[in-house]
Amino acid sequence: MTTTHAVPLPASPPTPVLHTPPTAEQIEALTRILVDDRDPHRAAVLLHAVSHRTGAWSGEHLDDADPERAAIRALRRPPQDDLPAALLRIARAIDAETEILYHRQDLGHTDADPALRSIAFRVLELGFTIAEHGGVDARAIERAVAEAFDLPGHRPS
Repeated sequence: MTTTHAVPLPASPPTPVLHTPPTAEQIEALTRILVDDRDPHRAAVLLHAVSHRTGAWSGEHLDDADPERAAIRALRRPPQDDLPAALLRIARAIDAETEILYHRQDLGHTDADPALRSIAFRVLELGFTIAEHGGVDARAIERAVAEAFDLPGHRPS
């Protein structure tokens, strides 16, 4: 059994950061560390490495030099190299946040409606931003949605 207690756990970020859920391969690797090596501290350090972008908030680039952290990060291929997996992760993230709300609606509760509307408009907003960066001019659609739903911050044309 090995321990890496000399390596400190990462400090909490001062501001919100992007969190990336681990892939199945990364979870398997972390599970092996927990079960076979019985090293929860090392697993926690590596979980942080797979869940947050390198140097996203720490200002340090020590993760780049750590071969174990680099190896576990490499288990997730970049989106451009595995677009179906990236799209599936996006769909699963949305499903994870909306499934319970759909279930409440199915039971006749209306308290999920505002949350679903908020999520829907946020996903639309993100979609318009992604479309713009992808070279798709969706301004007319964005304007029509904003006008149809009288969204704040939009001036009618």
